[in-house]
Amino acid sequence: EPVIIKACSMSPIMGGALIGGTVDSTGAVAVAGSVLGGEAEKAAVLVKMIQNILIGFIAFFVALFFATRVDKKSGQKVGAGEIWTRFPKFIIGFFVASLVASFIILPLAGADQVKAVNGVLDQYKNWCFVLAFVSIGLDTNFRDIARQMKGGKPLWLYIVGQTFNIVLTFAMVWFLLSGAVFPIPALD
Repeated sequence: EPVIIKACSMSPIMGGALIGGTVDSTGAVAVAGSVLGGEAEKAAVLVKMIQNILIGFIAFFVALFFATRVDKKSGQKVGAGEIWTRFPKFIIGFFVASLVASFIILPLAGADQVKAVNGVLDQYKNWCFVLAFVSIGLDTNFRDIARQMKGGKPLWLYIVGQTFNIVLTFAMVWFLLSGAVFPIPALD
């Protein structure tokens, strides 16, 4: 039950957009949005998909910013190679896979065949996900984590970051979807 959303008397579209902008995983966004109803679920998933689409662009600009502003030494010229080194390459894989799936596989195989194949692949995806987290667990050194947590700086960084995200998302949701500035969109 999204208590804060209900306490603020937010419309379903505003509540869904707030959920989409603040909850991390897409599946959790859909479930949390559905608690407020169908329109909220659509708004939540739409906002999360927009965030997912923007990840590549944001990653590029973060790499560019750190290479040219934060880590640049005085008089140093930053080349494209340095930005490429900092850019997370998995984003290119996601982009290429999306293009191949959308413009090659889907038109050739058809939606029903793609859905059937995805049903089988989901099982493998889930096992890979489990193995990845088991591997992370096997490689985790709790003494290092405890040492890094001394003084609470990582915890405070998380709290400040999440608070900033919630406040900024709330402000954008109000600005764009309250009807005070722009007309409220219909999600049909």
